[in-house]
Amino acid sequence: MLVLHIGTHKTGTSALQTYLSRHPESLEHAGARYVQSARSAGKAHHELPWAIRGKHGAEMSVWRELRAELDANSGVENIVSSEGFWFCDPAAVKAQLRDVRDVRIVMYLRRQDKYLQSLYKQSVAGGRKTAFPDWLEKSRARGDYLAVVERWAAQFGAGNLVVRPYERDGHTIDVVEDFAEILGVEVGERKKGKRHNPSPRLELLQFIRAFNQLDLNVDRDKFFYSLIHRNPDYIRSTDLLSHEQSVSLLSEYADGNRVLAERYHGGAALFPDLTRDAAADIWPADGEAYFSMIVDVLDAVVALAGSGEIKPKTETSGRTRRRHD
Repeated sequence: MLVLHIGTHKTGTSALQTYLSRHPESLEHAGARYVQSARSAGKAHHELPWAIRGKHGAEMSVWRELRAELDANSGVENIVSSEGFWFCDPAAVKAQLRDVRDVRIVMYLRRQDKYLQSLYKQSVAGGRKTAFPDWLEKSRARGDYLAVVERWAAQFGAGNLVVRPYERDGHTIDVVEDFAEILGVEVGERKKGKRHNPSPRLELLQFIRAFNQLDLNVDRDKFFYSLIHRNPDYIRSTDLLSHEQSVSLLSEYADGNRVLAERYHGGAALFPDLTRDAAADIWPADGEAYFSMIVDVLDAVVALAGSGEIKPKTETSGRTRRRHD
């Protein structure tokens, strides 16, 4: 059997992939394994969707390696994970899997207003320069979950799709524990440290986007994490839309979400109701918190410049952008 985890982005995927790559013994005990092929880029199998989509120089040979590994381990539950599959043509994935017939597709979905805000923030951390309203106008189709799920169902069968909500009972779930439950794996005690893929609050996001306008060659990951982990208050996923804007946005997906819940989630709601929560606390430009953040941003830039890791655009470092799809 193959368990194919396809995302989506910003639903605990990095934490899950980190756990799967670091705990082979727990998986083995349950008759499962995290596939080794196509993980040279990190803890996830991003090279597989990259190869299909012609991204980042990934070659189709990674699929041949995957098939060989699956053949050699046909008696266990093999796991492949990459949120890049969410943007893949499922027919192309099925064609590359060839004789692999027992396939379960697992996906986690987050309410679209939260998902799109968080996804945009990740793109800015990766080097994007576009303002949020412009990005959102061009990216609204990314909130059409039903269209994507239907394409996967058409290729692999609706009964082989596992659609899970990212939020339950007013809180985001622990995706590691939830995925382990799907597999029948005992997670046990584990240390929960820093968030694996955090989003920056609006004020910090604007500084990062301003830095992106300079179009420098820089290790985006190193710059971003040198900032975000300096202060836990720098982390916040959703502060770009007002309540009224969220209401308007969600109305565009309401019909699709209803059908999605009926067909793929037993009729139960996939997302929490939108409530009028207190507006996000925005730091005033003349306040101490904002001033301290400016100091941290300047310190991070100076540290990178001092180490020679900020280069003019004419020089190529090969590490100019965080990889995301």
